[in-house]
Amino acid sequence: MEGTGTTLEHRMLADTLGAFGEGNVTTLSPEQGILLLEGWLNALRGDVGAERIVAEVAALRDHLKTGHFDAEKIRHLLISMASHTATLSHEPVVDSATSRQLSQLSHALRDFSNHF
Repeated sequence: MEGTGTTLEHRMLADTLGAFGEGNVTTLSPEQGILLLEGWLNALRGDVGAERIVAEVAALRDHLKTGHFDAEKIRHLLISMASHTATLSHEPVVDSATSRQLSQLSHALRDFSNHF
């Protein structure tokens, strides 16, 4: 997530923050969640340092695809993703604007996890 260009990662970050409604309570359908997660899997493919999040994103996507939702599992994955996102926001290769957005995403994921 280096630089400030319009990479797929930056577009996904903006789309995801928009989906979370800038901090408002958001309702995402499982289908919308799956699409966002698949977008992130495409965006993060081969991104060194994002392996932890990629595994969690894939696990959450696969769980949502089953149609049988375990609220505690979803909550755990969201909290873990939030923690790893916060860690990534402090990496030296991440510019300040992206760092702020990653911090916002981390908070949004934590907030969203409280709805399960």
